[in-house]
Amino acid sequence: MLTHERYLLLYTKFAGADGAGKAVEVSLEQLADALFCSTRNVKLILRKLEEEGFIDWTAGRGRGNRSQITFLLAKEKKLLELAQQLATKSEYKQAFEFIDRYGEGTAARSLFAEWLNGHFGYRTMQMNDIESDILRLPVHRPILTLDPKELYYAFSAHMIKQLFDCLVQYDRVAGRVIPSLAHAWEHDGSGKVWTFHLRKGVMFHHGRELIAEDVVYTLNRLHGSSASGWFVRTIEQVEAIGQRTVKIKLSNPNWLFPRFLCAPGLSIVPHELVEQDEFFWTRPVGTGPFRFTDWTADRFTMQANAGYFQGRAHLDGVVIVIMPEDTVVYTKSWEQLLIDHDIRDIQPEQGWKKIESICNGCSLLTWNMGKEGPQQSEAFRKAIDLLVDRTQMIKELGEDRIYPAQGFHPNEATYQWQDQCESEQAVELLKASGYDGRAIRISTYGIHEQDALWLQRHLSAFGIEVVVQVENWRSIREPEVFQNADCLLYCVVFAEDEVCLIELYEQTGNFLREHLDPRLRGWVKEKIDLALACERAEDRWNQLFEIEKKLKDETHVLFLLHKKLNTFYNPNIKGVGVNSLGWIDFKDIWLERTNDASQITESSPIATLQ
Repeated sequence: MLTHERYLLLYTKFAGADGAGKAVEVSLEQLADALFCSTRNVKLILRKLEEEGFIDWTAGRGRGNRSQITFLLAKEKKLLELAQQLATKSEYKQAFEFIDRYGEGTAARSLFAEWLNGHFGYRTMQMNDIESDILRLPVHRPILTLDPKELYYAFSAHMIKQLFDCLVQYDRVAGRVIPSLAHAWEHDGSGKVWTFHLRKGVMFHHGRELIAEDVVYTLNRLHGSSASGWFVRTIEQVEAIGQRTVKIKLSNPNWLFPRFLCAPGLSIVPHELVEQDEFFWTRPVGTGPFRFTDWTADRFTMQANAGYFQGRAHLDGVVIVIMPEDTVVYTKSWEQLLIDHDIRDIQPEQGWKKIESICNGCSLLTWNMGKEGPQQSEAFRKAIDLLVDRTQMIKELGEDRIYPAQGFHPNEATYQWQDQCESEQAVELLKASGYDGRAIRISTYGIHEQDALWLQRHLSAFGIEVVVQVENWRSIREPEVFQNADCLLYCVVFAEDEVCLIELYEQTGNFLREHLDPRLRGWVKEKIDLALACERAEDRWNQLFEIEKKLKDETHVLFLLHKKLNTFYNPNIKGVGVNSLGWIDFKDIWLERTNDASQITESSPIATLQ
């Protein structure tokens, strides 16, 4: 590998426009400077390069006769070979680093991305003389955390669900809470005391059986957490009654409490490992369908938990490859398994099946009421809302944008509503607001940049200057970023409708909550407590809808668009279904063998997009 890199370095430095095949005059001193070594070591390096067929070297003899080097291999080809070698060893990050370092002026990056088409997907391979079904897939976002306590993003939540379990789980098809780590539960009739009974024989990945103390520890450690602490704000006491029963006492009635306990943020952890191992979250241990194997800067590897209490996964292993964000431009033909929010229009292979659904959520813009600016005026906010023509936005931006949004969730009215720009009324509101032409800053990240730039162009026609600040997945969460923005443009996806909606309002660090006026935030909290005290779901939704209505009527939130999810997959791959987080559950995927060689190849991947 070092020989390859030295060749590329010298090629980049000395080959010039003529490239491979033409002799170039050079001195040993120049080569030594380029390689940061002595002239003696340069001679050894040149001999090695020549022996391996990389170069021809002619030493200059006599005064005034310079040496000559001929590069025999085209840089693009050699760079591609090197990147492929690294990828086969799962060293993806290093492969892209080499391409970035030496690939200027070549098509190596796009060629490498195309080569990866056949590298990712569902592949049956021999591992230790055993046939294993491995899913290797790329994503363009990092796993920011595997600690349920610090959970904000859907991708991290999805990965946590592979490694950990909750006391109960929500069956979306049946519309009810069903057993998981707890096989039964009851309440005291007031909605304030809940008792859960644990299964016997559930094992953590390190070999210890789950006990009540793990549940007590898990819930107590969430107090004070910025991300998941809101789940437990009304918990007064968590008590272990023997090894397999846990009693939880709340300060207020909460008839949605079992649904709270389905959330990945309430995944149960082994108490002694979390307490004793400061590196636990870099090598996590849970009870889930997959167990952690390896985590590096460019990949995360899991293997099936053979003793999983809900049945072993059909896959033997999963490799998540963290790709550079800018490689998304090359991914039109990548064969992917996950719904990736960054993917553009992938064309399914002939005969592949398609799952199409509407994303349960929307893109939106929240106004920062904690900062001085034009957004403090309700008239200004309403003017912007009236100026935004969502139907036109869909026509111009297209792709997965499908319906204008009037609220968080799509409903029957969503499919009929056609939005339009109401400029006359908006102009009057702008005058009433006293808007003086001051620029407003929209902060956003990644895939939402297009939408922000569209708003910038559209609003400029009405004399409203917009500055777009584009961040990444990590930096957008920095307090100085979202606190200094006049507004944030992002997308919300609801895994569990009621719970996730409450999370928007309650979770410390959540963009919507942080942008609300403190007085409005207090009112929202009171409404949530009233909702949770309602035993009937219809009554809870009425209370929660009052919050959404107030946010819309006073334009604290500017609802933008609903998006479409398309999943294309090889029909020979079974168990494909989109879960509540908008991802495909790894546990249930399996490959149907067939004698038709034209249908099944060594690698039979699934391609998806959002």
